[in-house]
Amino acid sequence: MKIDKVCIGLAGYPGSGKTLLASEAVKRGIPVLNMGDVVREEALRRGLQPTRENMTLLMWRLRSEEGPLAVAKRILEKSRCFREHMIVVDGLRTIDEMSFFRENFKKFILVVVDASKEERFKRLSKRGRSDDPKDIQDLEDRDRAEDALGLSELLKKGDKIILNEGPPEKALEEFKRILEDVARLNS
Repeated sequence: MKIDKVCIGLAGYPGSGKTLLASEAVKRGIPVLNMGDVVREEALRRGLQPTRENMTLLMWRLRSEEGPLAVAKRILEKSRCFREHMIVVDGLRTIDEMSFFRENFKKFILVVVDASKEERFKRLSKRGRSDDPKDIQDLEDRDRAEDALGLSELLKKGDKIILNEGPPEKALEEFKRILEDVARLNS
């Protein structure tokens, strides 16, 4: 039986602006579940440092040990804890994850966030997380790892696309409209 919630999935390359949009959902009282956080939680549980290399290896290991939906299944279980009728899932990477959420939520909308490599690197350089790229080559390597999972194919499947090249307010306005439209249609 489907979970009686609307799930908005966010997908995009690192630094595209998924976290920016997710923060808008949080401001509106919409729960946000981050797929990368699930991997980071598992790294802590296993005593691994949250480096990019460890996170990438663990992401692959989880999928190898538990199947391609390992992270998505954990997110689905976490989503059951919320009473709200709308949630946001930040960080989808595969078409299988998208299909899984479509099958398990009353409604699922995939929002693709896009930005140039140069813009993404600028943002990631300021973010300061231990797994952020150190240079453009490092970002390209990370993008290739994401593509190996299937991110580039998933990005072609977006129900909505937000280009996040200019001031963040523009992307936020587009996302606010999506959230308001979804809330209006499901009230």
